[in-house]
Amino acid sequence: SFVASSIAQDSKKLLCKILDQESKYPVSYATIKFEDIQNGVIADEEGEFRLPLEYKTSNKTIIISSIGFESLKISINTLKDNTVNIIYLRPRIEALDAVVLSGKTKTKVLSAEAIIKEAIKRIPINYPKSPHSYIGYYRDYQLVNDKYYNLNESILENFDAGFQTNKYGNRENVTALYSYDLNKNYYLDSVLLKSVYGLSKIINKDESAKFNTSVQNELEILNGHNPIRNYNVPSFSFINTFRNNFIDNHVLKIQEIKYMDETPLFEISFVSRDTENAKFKAIGKIYVAKTNYAIYKVEYKMLENEKFAQNRYKRGNSTKFESRDRLNTLFETKVEYKAVNDKMYLNYMTFNNRFIIKEPNPFKVEDFEFDPKDEAFYITFNKSIDKSSIERNSRFKLLYKNKKLIIKTIELVKTNVIKINVIDWAAGSKAKPTEVVSEDFSYKLKRIKDTSGGTLDKESKILGYQFREFFTQEVFENKTPSTELIFIYKTRPLSASRVNDANFDINKYWVNSPLKQTKGEGL
Repeated sequence: SFVASSIAQDSKKLLCKILDQESKYPVSYATIKFEDIQNGVIADEEGEFRLPLEYKTSNKTIIISSIGFESLKISINTLKDNTVNIIYLRPRIEALDAVVLSGKTKTKVLSAEAIIKEAIKRIPINYPKSPHSYIGYYRDYQLVNDKYYNLNESILENFDAGFQTNKYGNRENVTALYSYDLNKNYYLDSVLLKSVYGLSKIINKDESAKFNTSVQNELEILNGHNPIRNYNVPSFSFINTFRNNFIDNHVLKIQEIKYMDETPLFEISFVSRDTENAKFKAIGKIYVAKTNYAIYKVEYKMLENEKFAQNRYKRGNSTKFESRDRLNTLFETKVEYKAVNDKMYLNYMTFNNRFIIKEPNPFKVEDFEFDPKDEAFYITFNKSIDKSSIERNSRFKLLYKNKKLIIKTIELVKTNVIKINVIDWAAGSKAKPTEVVSEDFSYKLKRIKDTSGGTLDKESKILGYQFREFFTQEVFENKTPSTELIFIYKTRPLSASRVNDANFDINKYWVNSPLKQTKGEGL
């Protein structure tokens, strides 16, 4: 079912948000497929997705599915434009009965370890060994104080020679860009780009918790954190080589049965073994089909243990931390596969890592002036201002020859400029605007912040998260790369690669930009 929310947005797209019908929380990374054609889109972490408006008149039907929910069919022409359509999915979960494996002579209860062992054993059977490709939407960005920065977006085709090949090392595993753009509708900040490449890729100097690359290519970093595809090579801490180390390195527990369409899946939670006193630990979930032991999804989160994180709080960091759990997260990956015919193909993968960098250019006032024409004061800052921090007049103090002025209104006239109107700029004196000089005025400001959370005139550190995400829009079985395509350089930033002219209708695929600049804003 769905309802419409009264908020006007992008008029060229149908905008939608998927919620859990019971909890009303977003359903992250749900799959949206057209009923009669192969392509579709994946909702993002906030449950949001876009559809081109042209589909509204096509009488097409979309099918929305997600692990743990009943699939839902919706006719596109029932969706409303110029609003956000809220779509509800109904949970589908079963309590866990004893898991048994029947044999000719006896039955035995299966453990979580036995299920995972069988699932890993069947990877060469359940996943494709023949060449194939995925066309989809890729993006990378930084998230600071729940605001999106430096959002790069691409439509690309990822060619895979098969699970028996090394994803990174094999020369037939290549990627072609069909579009690549920096979305200038979102915040831009060159300082935050320093979080992307270089030494920040190694989380800890002693490498007791790490992800396995110093490669300067966001897509290849993302590919490297797919433990299913890289099951027989080392990946990142605790997973190590998935085939050999995952079971030994984790304590596993079967939780319940969740459904993907009509397929029942074991939901198995895990925590890294013997890490209570270690600096790092890992938690996550893995979803395995009851029918053929195919791994549908892996969620993996690397955490700094609580007692080590406590030291940072005691030292007093001026960064705004949103939650203890989020602060402790060093990196996190989510990978999902879906069945196409008799094999499992990539549906989406996301990877993000925490970064903390010193603010090299602290938030400060660049200019203060009195405009005699409109008898108002203008304060210019070196960065965009957090609007919520200037809503209280008590945070501003203006003086004329040491006499306090009474503030009437404070207005944000540019992203980094505020205008202050006062009741009497001359504080009861009979001075004329043309007679005053700048030295006659002074000001004091407190608790004013910029949009990344930095406080005025204070050195601070920026806490952020670097995201890389790929969402499959169409799978092509038995497809090899064309010799006419130009492929990305695996060791260099995506921005250094050339974009191909698509020899197909690229409008069939579209970018799924976040519906807003700030998470949680609007709806």
